[in-house]
Amino acid sequence: MEKSPSRWWDLPSAFFLFALVLLASWRLEATNWVDGLNHVRTVAVLGLLTGLALGKSLFQRRTVILLAIGYMVVFFIWQLLGFIDFPRDQNYLGDQLLILSGRLWVSLRDYVTGIPVSDPLLFIAMLSIPYWFVGIFSGYQLVRHAKTLISILPSGILMLIIHLNHYTQTDYTWLFAIYVFMALILMSRQKFLLDRSRWQQERVLVSSESSLDINNTTMIVAAVVIVAAWMIPLSLPLTAQAREAWREWFGERQQADEVFTFLNREPVPAAPTNLLQTELTLGTEASQGTLVEFLVYAPAASRTVPRMYWRGYVYDVFEDGRWQISETDRVSFVPQDGEFDLPRWSQRRSLTFTFDMYEKGQRVIYTPSQPLWTNYTANILYHAVSVEDDELVDIMALQATPALLPGDVYRVTSLLADPAIAELQEAGEEYPDWVLERYLQLPDDFSPRIRELALEITSEHETPYDKAAAITEWLRSEIEYTPVMSFPQETVDVLEYFLFESKQGFCNYYASAEVLMLRSIGIPARLAVGFSQGELDLQNTLYTVRERDYHAWPEVYFPDYGWVEFEPTGNQEPIERQQVRADRVVLTPTPLAESNIPGLLDEELESAFTDTDDTNQITAQTRSLILQIGIPIGVILLVALAFFLKKRYAPTFKATTALKTAIERNGWNVPVWLTNWLSWSTAPPIERHFQSINLSLRWMGKPQPVHITAAERAALLQTLLPSAAESIGILLREHQSSLFSPRGGDEVLTRRASRHIINQTLANRIKIGILGYNKET
Repeated sequence: MEKSPSRWWDLPSAFFLFALVLLASWRLEATNWVDGLNHVRTVAVLGLLTGLALGKSLFQRRTVILLAIGYMVVFFIWQLLGFIDFPRDQNYLGDQLLILSGRLWVSLRDYVTGIPVSDPLLFIAMLSIPYWFVGIFSGYQLVRHAKTLISILPSGILMLIIHLNHYTQTDYTWLFAIYVFMALILMSRQKFLLDRSRWQQERVLVSSESSLDINNTTMIVAAVVIVAAWMIPLSLPLTAQAREAWREWFGERQQADEVFTFLNREPVPAAPTNLLQTELTLGTEASQGTLVEFLVYAPAASRTVPRMYWRGYVYDVFEDGRWQISETDRVSFVPQDGEFDLPRWSQRRSLTFTFDMYEKGQRVIYTPSQPLWTNYTANILYHAVSVEDDELVDIMALQATPALLPGDVYRVTSLLADPAIAELQEAGEEYPDWVLERYLQLPDDFSPRIRELALEITSEHETPYDKAAAITEWLRSEIEYTPVMSFPQETVDVLEYFLFESKQGFCNYYASAEVLMLRSIGIPARLAVGFSQGELDLQNTLYTVRERDYHAWPEVYFPDYGWVEFEPTGNQEPIERQQVRADRVVLTPTPLAESNIPGLLDEELESAFTDTDDTNQITAQTRSLILQIGIPIGVILLVALAFFLKKRYAPTFKATTALKTAIERNGWNVPVWLTNWLSWSTAPPIERHFQSINLSLRWMGKPQPVHITAAERAALLQTLLPSAAESIGILLREHQSSLFSPRGGDEVLTRRASRHIINQTLANRIKIGILGYNKET
């Protein structure tokens, strides 16, 4: 029986589809959720091969469905039996099937009743089902109906779903790049096959080189598209909101690792224990882990701030060698409540940041500087503050309710300050009463040696800023950073030992020493704990914060500016502020009522990321990025515009014609090259392409007189250049058709033939003239 003409079997297309399904299964294996994911990959491949075979067959749809179900049962049982580690003496198939069905039944019953499932067999079976259907459906649709897009999409969607549910610091986007590259080639290949079939039915002559040309062009275009997409800067609002919409679409669902207790989730860093409490001991070891805690997408306007910190808790009382948050009030907060009732400082501005969490069970909402609003429900730990008959809040921490999970996204609007040194020196010492009452506390047994050291360091300075800067610099220069500390058993005051004996320590000790030294000389200060800014990407908008970035730092109060960060820890980059601001702009906070918060509107987030109120503050890095990306894009757009204008609005006269006319009017002789160029440029396209035959004859030392016909020239060149005989024949045929036939000639064919002739002529000349090969006779 002959094959039905509706089948579209093509071995290269089948290979590309096989690669796509394999990539989708590899993305699943990369999760390492459970041992045995290789069986899911095998099921996907078997499904694809089955789909290809059924698509090529002559079976009707009902028979195809029955066969697909039969093959699925057989392959599933085969792979699931291979997953189970049977005893050596358990070789009887009936017993193995009984064990398999029993384990699946028990796991399924536990899953339905909500009992955590400890057997991974059901998980493997559940994952095998979509991969089987993706494989068999894609293969069948490609061969039976030539529906390329429908064949490509299922495995791509499955790959994307796995990617969105696998939160890891390892970058797997390169798998998507390969996937898109293969998909583009497959789509182009199928389009060519369908067009070639139509051309054959319409008796259109197709060159034997067309397939190779299309394949090469497709690979080049696909590679360019992939590289261009890879280089485009990431758009934060789309990414963050997409993940947030993903979470909201599926609702507050039970997490997979709570149902399947055997899942090998990628280890996520445990938050430092002290960070989840209202008490902080100084400890003996700093965090050194490299796992990702969270990502922060920052607006461009935040780049004017010399250093970013992601604050979790603020501590105000130091007693018995540890920090505490004094007794606080607690209130529940929902985004609809609007902004927090904070003390306002005239020299700050409000900016919105987006946090993408990687850590499991995180209860702290991290914020840059002073939080003003968040879109996540939380408990606020705060002190009540009375300012001019207004009841305000001094926020110590924001605790997420419920706890944040990997993939959760939240936004924070914060008040940020970017003061110059001269401005802080002029800030004065008119501290509010609530600041003096709480942030000058010292332990009853505070060391007089530490107070004397603070006085000695600051003796030559007058302003609070100069004193704080002097203590910061002394700690950075005199104390050596070490991530691990040990104390003799007789140590009574660990800060005395840190400052005078060991002169080594990590951030908890640096920050605590500075806060207490400043308080001892009458400057309000407090301890902030969270994370330092982390790694900044090339676009200067994305911070990757890791476990090793866990950090403590001092915050010093300045009138009109509020709490300002200082950095005494030796292993951190210093905070480099401007000496004098060139253009003093009062950075007033934007009222939230005007920015439509507490709603989650795209306009607000977009405005935060495109804030250009003070264009003079654009950093050198931002300018460099604009030059690196903007100039190439601008050149490409200009070239594209030039081609468009040339095609659409090209003048009817040529520049060479105007030049020839000017020469003739002045009575000069027109150069031969100009006459030849004008004759060639004004000729029809097919005539210009035919000139490649004359050019090749001239290069091969056989120029022909004017009276020699086109057919004679072509015949001579076919004799001299047999490797291009087919292209020469095509060019001659289309040239004659354009002159003597109402059909005209095919410009595309003549252009390709002309290029091939020139290439073969050059290759021939290289062989003879450079490589010394004998001339062909």
